[in-house]
Amino acid sequence: MSQEIPPQLQQELLMREQIRQKLIELFERRQQFEIMLRETDGALSELDKVDPSVPIYKSVGPLLIRADKDKLKEELGERKETLALQTKTLEKQEERTRKQLEEKDAKLKEELSKRGVVRG
Repeated sequence: MSQEIPPQLQQELLMREQIRQKLIELFERRQQFEIMLRETDGALSELDKVDPSVPIYKSVGPLLIRADKDKLKEELGERKETLALQTKTLEKQEERTRKQLEEKDAKLKEELSKRGVVRG
């Protein structure tokens, strides 16, 4: 028993899939930023342990360049703030997108049950 899905419902299903894909992308991006944030936090922590007499180097492309400890701490602190802000922004976008997906799922379930495709 094959029921043809109306074009409007097919469009809704396509939109649902696009929302789901966007949610996956946001989740992956947020994870990447969280990893960078942990790495930056770890670098700051290690930098605090280094004796002031020990030279500090930072990576600039394929080179290691000697850096001032205080200046490097400031750079890493700013990077940490930026990453934290970007992570929060992605979390909010992810939450809004998740809510959109839930709403779309509810709407589709209701529409499909009206058509007898899905039972309550």
